Amino acid sequence: MPRAPKKTETTPTVRVKPTRRASDNPATTLVVAPATTPVVSEAEISKLAYQIYQARGGVNGSPLQDWLEAERQLSGR
Repeated sequence: MPRAPKKTETTPTVRVKPTRRASDNPATTLVVAPATTPVVSEAEISKLAYQIYQARGGVNGSPLQDWLEAERQLSGR
């Protein structure tokens, strides 16, 4: 009788508890709220990043840091 090959690697078994969905109850209505993060264009970010660069006199900085700061300011964070 041939032997089954030994397993060298095992995959853990994960059990997932079933969750209740809105579709399980026909009286439930889902409401999706609009996104609160404003959409900012690259042109707006670029313009503000350049203004940040100019405000510090064009020295001691990084274009990437200016860009990220402009994104933060424009997104309201």
